This record gives sequence, C-alpha cells and structure tokens, in this order.
Amino acid sequence: MFGKKTRSATEAPSAGRTAAAAPAAPRSVPKTLQTASKGKQAYEARRAEKAGIGLEKWMADKGRRAQAERDLEQRQRRAAAPAKKPGLLRRLLDRAHKPL
Repeated sequence: MFGKKTRSATEAPSAGRTAAAAPAAPRSVPKTLQTASKGKQAYEARRAEKAGIGLEKWMADKGRRAQAERDLEQRQRRAAAPAKKPGLLRRLLDRAHKPL
C-alpha cells in the first residue's frame, strides 16, 4: 500500500504538469465516466489496470457491486421496519381477553 512505486519511462515525472503528462483517455469511455472529471477517469483506469481487467469491465463490476449493496441495504431496512399497529377490532379483542 505504502510501498515504493515504480514508474515506467512513459510515466516519468516532468518539471511541470502539462496536458501531455496526463494519461490518455480510453477510446470507449463508459457512460458513467463520461460525466466524470479527467482525474476520476484516470483513477478508475488505474484501479482497473491494478485489478487486471479492462475499464469497461471494471465499471460494470463496480456498478453491480454498488447495486448489490443498495439492494442489501434496502432489504435490511424493510426487515427492520417496525410492525404495523393492530387495527381497532384487534385491539378491542385483545383488551377483552385480558383478565380484570
């Protein structure tokens, strides 16, 4: 995680930040990244490269994981929802069955 990073010849640091030093955008940018900043696109490209898969597949996997997490959270919220209050007739019957 905090280990020394090795740079290839194409990633050598330059004296100043220029447009040429920025990583090239992939030819087919997924729809979710079209509205993202260049920095976010570069970040996701690095993550995909580190995982050893293409950017499109990485974004698809990321979307599936996020959707699964949202579904799980929604199911947990439904399960934790308080029970519905009994109706008037049910409450009257319960009260009638209680001892005096």
